[in-house]
Amino acid sequence: MSHTRPWNVAVIGECMIELHKEGGHLVQTFGGDTLNTAAYLSRMCGKDVHVEYVSAVGASDTFSREMLDFWHDCGVHSSLSQKISGKLPGLYAIDVDASGERHFQYWRSEAAVRGCFETPEAEKVLSRLSGFDAVHLSGISLAVLYPESRERLLCALEGLAEQGVSLSFDFNFRPHLWGTNPEKNAAPHFRRLTRVCRWVFLSPEELRAAGYDCCDCDDPGFLPALAELGAEEVIIKNGGKPCLVLNNRTGKTRTVQLGCMLEPRDTTAAGDSFTAGYLAAVHYGLSAEEAVHRAHRLASAVIMYPGAIIPADVTPAVFADCQAD
Repeated sequence: MSHTRPWNVAVIGECMIELHKEGGHLVQTFGGDTLNTAAYLSRMCGKDVHVEYVSAVGASDTFSREMLDFWHDCGVHSSLSQKISGKLPGLYAIDVDASGERHFQYWRSEAAVRGCFETPEAEKVLSRLSGFDAVHLSGISLAVLYPESRERLLCALEGLAEQGVSLSFDFNFRPHLWGTNPEKNAAPHFRRLTRVCRWVFLSPEELRAAGYDCCDCDDPGFLPALAELGAEEVIIKNGGKPCLVLNNRTGKTRTVQLGCMLEPRDTTAAGDSFTAGYLAAVHYGLSAEEAVHRAHRLASAVIMYPGAIIPADVTPAVFADCQAD
């Protein structure tokens, strides 16, 4: 499929210094939920997409410089990411259990990204988002921001939706980031954002973050709750179980069976890569069913390697048949 110009996508969020164990050694790299999605989206679409990461890093530290280099190596651009003096990136460590499930420890209380929409450059950054075809962010993108930065971002996103920019939102609900009453604190922000989104991704249990108690696909109130979110398309990521897609424009619900999945080595970025694969598929005009299958194929490869961003040479070329020669 040929395009007159690349699909311009802005991805908002936080990239952190990542530590994980590999072969008995501690390995340092970089990762973050939306950065992972940005990297895999760029890798899936190649020259058919231009991905900008909207974030903040330190102005002079070595880790921030190396982080920006890492983004560029992943095909992710940084012209909308601010460099803030006196700040540093956050850090997280991954511990993977015998089943491949990951557990995180974080150090991010003073991370550069937290107040990035309160800086002198913030208005300029937010205004430039109107030039993009799509903007993607997650629940973590919202949670790590100071309240004033969060409010300024949400107002900007509502304006972008009115202008016709396609918004996508991955719940990625992390209770520890939302204070002593996580669901109550997160719900107003999540509901506000989902109303203006084209695509929303979540797991069944994450529906609590939008203020609903029906967190099982078999619950009679589950589908009505998804419809109330207001997004044009809601995609339920449910691990290795069938994926549910609700299109609120047509009223149709699809249950998509997934192929077999090998025993995972590390589930880090499984959901993030799935989101990237789905967004790539809808950009190429594929059906919801095909989007799920291709997204699942990518995620199935990601979980077989340690860390968030797997080597390019082992990443399946899921959309090679869609790209222009």
